[in-house]
Amino acid sequence: MTNEHRVRETILAIGTQVDGYGKVNDKVVTQTQLLAVNSLIEAARAGEHGRGFAVVAAEIKALSDQTRSHATRFRDQVMHTVRLAEGEADRLIGSLGHNDRARLQEKALNLVQLIVRNLFERTADVRWWATDSAFWGALSSGKDADLAHAVERIRTIHRFYTVYADLMLTDLDGRVLCTSVTGRTRTGVSLGGTDWFAKARNLATGDDYAVSDVHRSPQHGGRKMLVYATPVRDGGRRDGRPLGVLAVYFDWERESQIIVTDEAGLTPAEKATTRVLLLDGAERIIAASDGADEFQRLPLPAGHRGTGAMLLSDGSQAIFARTIGYQDYDGLGWFGVVIRKTS
Repeated sequence: MTNEHRVRETILAIGTQVDGYGKVNDKVVTQTQLLAVNSLIEAARAGEHGRGFAVVAAEIKALSDQTRSHATRFRDQVMHTVRLAEGEADRLIGSLGHNDRARLQEKALNLVQLIVRNLFERTADVRWWATDSAFWGALSSGKDADLAHAVERIRTIHRFYTVYADLMLTDLDGRVLCTSVTGRTRTGVSLGGTDWFAKARNLATGDDYAVSDVHRSPQHGGRKMLVYATPVRDGGRRDGRPLGVLAVYFDWERESQIIVTDEAGLTPAEKATTRVLLLDGAERIIAASDGADEFQRLPLPAGHRGTGAMLLSDGSQAIFARTIGYQDYDGLGWFGVVIRKTS
């Protein structure tokens, strides 16, 4: 390994550590905010007796907001510097002609792992929120007051999770009972005909979840979405009787574009000659840095073992890497691809 490679490895390690700190901090802040919001809701329900506690809960929420803001600013500034340093190290390595293919392969893997780690958290979100008493209470009682509480709850959750375009609660037939986004989807719309709903409704336990393919959602103006869903069960128990389904709509259109453009860490010169893609398990293009060839298939070489390279018809070289998954999320067999135009 050359000195330039060692410098680059050190830079990457710093970036990984900062990113890891940021994710842990985000989880702590999110849990604090949810506790504060729950406390505010319960204080409001308690009326005059809960007024003093509401003040404390509001202060806790304000502090957590400040913590998230400062931590996000710190992480963004450091990661920007890391990306600049990584780009300079890459330039030095590239100018020396050392192991360029391995570098691009590492970049392809890093990109797909970024989105896979993000989506692992989505699987945790939907399974956790499905145990919320507001949801199973509304589904089991059918009362207007309980449904109104579920509406309040689902919209409260959505306010603090901007990666989602929407959250929906349905009955077992797929009829939407409440949605987190007013005016974007009417309650009463049926999702029962979707593949992901059929899978979600028949899941065995609360540990399981269903996920859709990346698709354009007619309920959200044709924006690209990725839906994670799981049943809401009686009493919030993992083995409880299914009462309905909770679905969370991950805003793929926005979040994936951040990965293939901003997170790729390409210099201006590299952007002119490089294309970054994400492929799903069927080798469809589900995100592209240039926005082209959406949902078109990019066939990878037969017999590949998860990583490799191939020449395209225009003479460009495509370097690809399949996700290795993250914790108990298998990553759906997705790929990161970096295409480098050749002179």
